Amino acid sequence: MYEAICKDLGFDCDFIIKNNDRNILAANFQNHLQVGHKKLYPKKEIMGFIDTQNKKENNSEKAENKKLTCNDNCESFRLEKWNIGRRNFP
Repeated sequence: MYEAICKDLGFDCDFIIKNNDRNILAANFQNHLQVGHKKLYPKKEIMGFIDTQNKKENNSEKAENKKLTCNDNCESFRLEKWNIGRRNFP
């Protein structure tokens, strides 16, 4: 299932559209942008927006499902470039 959220494009709008077919979703979202916001976006840009938005959604769902554990000592997480007790910026 693909979805497009108008708010993620930068508009102050609560329009959300979902569809299984990406082409139909892009056409309907393009129509909403043209009628509701008086903006004309090419279909290629809308398809790219839908792809990046759905990749972001899928990655966040995977991250939520994955358990966060600290397998080794948490102090090993510290980056070597950071020195304790020194200025860490130029």
